Amino acid sequence: MAAKGRISGQVGSMVVETLTTIAVGLLALAAFTTLHVGQMYAMRDQVRQVDLQSSARDIADLFSREVRRAGAGTNPNCTGTASTGLLLGNSKQVRVRADLDGNGVLTGAQEDVTWTLDSTTKAVTRTQNNSSTTETLWSGPSIGNSRIVYFDAAGNVLSPGGSGLSAAQLLAVVRIRIELDLKGSSSQKSNTGLQVATAAADVELRNRRFLTPANCPYL
Repeated sequence: MAAKGRISGQVGSMVVETLTTIAVGLLALAAFTTLHVGQMYAMRDQVRQVDLQSSARDIADLFSREVRRAGAGTNPNCTGTASTGLLLGNSKQVRVRADLDGNGVLTGAQEDVTWTLDSTTKAVTRTQNNSSTTETLWSGPSIGNSRIVYFDAAGNVLSPGGSGLSAAQLLAVVRIRIELDLKGSSSQKSNTGLQVATAAADVELRNRRFLTPANCPYL
């Protein structure tokens, strides 16, 4: 009887030890899994942040290259009293034209373009007006304080009215700045904070001669 009691006690101890070992193992596994998942989400967020920043820089670069050539070939004889290359300007939108193929008409797909920072759809878009085609360059939770700013030759900021820059102000623009403030979401649903990427570009208009037909002081 005593032997059986000892055996039962040993079995009981082994069961307790086994259960304890299993419990410790499960706790260790849970801790490892939590750490691994956290690292995985952190790496995903890093990738998203890099992509977001790259998108902001790419958009600013494309904007610069396109807006810089505004007015090219649109008024070679320097006639008239209205801008022929810069048709619309406000804090969220700018429309530029350029005769890229030099054929004297502005009908090419890339020759009449409107850039829009749309706070409603939370997107940055580029519209080819001649083909009525709109391309979404970026969209996300918010475009934040993204804006377009206009400067005259003295470096003064030109403030658009309710319908945008006036005809006189369009003629006075010599530099345009785009300021991007893009906000993306985290890969973790529990993280409600937004990732932020900023980029800015100042664009000097090369073709002022074609944008200021009233007096054409620029080459």
